[in-house]
Formats: sequence, C-alpha cells, structure tokens
Amino acid sequence: MEDLEDLGVLQMKSQSSRDRVKVLFKNETSKGKVKLIWLNYQGDEVDYGLIGHSKAMFMNTFLTHPWVCRLEKEDDDAEEEEEEYGEVFFQWPDSGKLRPVFEAQKFVEKMWQENDEELQNDLQHFLNGQLRMDVIIRNKYSPPSLVDYVANILTDQPWVTLDSVASLELPATLSEQLKADILRKRPLLTQDNWQQMNEHGALLEEESEADSDQEEENVENA
Repeated sequence: MEDLEDLGVLQMKSQSSRDRVKVLFKNETSKGKVKLIWLNYQGDEVDYGLIGHSKAMFMNTFLTHPWVCRLEKEDDDAEEEEEEYGEVFFQWPDSGKLRPVFEAQKFVEKMWQENDEELQNDLQHFLNGQLRMDVIIRNKYSPPSLVDYVANILTDQPWVTLDSVASLELPATLSEQLKADILRKRPLLTQDNWQQMNEHGALLEEESEADSDQEEENVENA
C-alpha cells in the first residue's frame, strides 16, 4: 500500500487486545458518508457502520488494531465525481500525510517523534486511556483555495501555534482555517466527556467492547 513504507512493520490484521485506547474518527471528506472498517485477527474486514459527512464516530479500540475506511457510494453520483472523490484516507500527524490505514500504535510513534515534551505527556495519558485521540478522514485530492494555501504555509512555521493565532490579526476566514490546519497536522487529544456522547456513539462503544471480548475468547479457544 502507498505511503506505508515509512511505518516499518505494519500488520494488516489485529494483534493483541491488551492496551485499550479511545479514538474519535471524524469525516472531513469533501462529500458523502464514510464506512469505517476494522481488520480483525485474521485480517478480515468487519463493518462498523457509516460516518455521516462532517460527523464523527467514537470507538474503543486497541493499540495494534488496524482500521481502514471507504467512501459510501451514492446511487446518483456521477462517474467523474466517483473517480475524483472515491478514495478516502486517514490523516496522519507527520506533515498531514494521508494513508489508507490507521493503527494507534504507529500513529503515536509518529507524533512522539516531534520531541515535544507537552505533547509526549498528552500521548502518555492517551496510552493510559485518559485522553481521546481525534483522527481525521479526508479525500486525497482537494483543490486548495488561496486561504488554504496561505494557511498551509503558516502552519509550517514553528512560531505559529493555536495560542498565537489571535495575535497575528489575520482576517477571520484565514484565522479559522489556520486553526483548523494546526489541529489537522497535530491530531487533537482531548478529555473524554461521556455525558456528551450521543446514543449512537455510546452504543458503538458498547458494541466495540463486546466484539473485542468475543474476539479474545475466540483467540484463547483456538
């Protein structure tokens, strides 16, 4: 698979179910719903449902469990639109690189390489199940606007942070895009607020735990 060579050894099937982590998958594609798929212990695909456009899905998963995603095709999509928007990817933290698979352990390794003490502390809390990781799903090709272009240049400057954006006195549209790009290039780690989870997300969390427990039983009994 493309863009996976620099991840080292990445198994396209789930390994252990020891280290549980919390992830919020966010559909930020140009259009359409995204199907979220878990690769189980045999490498088989397990459909976990659809994430609506501009919506998100909470998931309990494990460090060495890989996920893939696909754009759900609409019956009225034109063939040229399907070719343009048909592929979707997870946005990784190394310069916003897009890859067709997500695995929490490799994802954390890429973030750890930034050698940011505060970030590494947050990552440790994530690994301990105390923080949630927000992971963005995007189309590979999206024609950039002038605002996108300028924001992308600014996010590569080490002195531009979320806290410093307000002091730059930028136009509101550019300021908001810059904040969004900063978050995209550094996946957001947040405290989980279970009181705000919707019924769909809470149900998926319970199903995820049940499936993982069942898989553990299957492995132990094999």
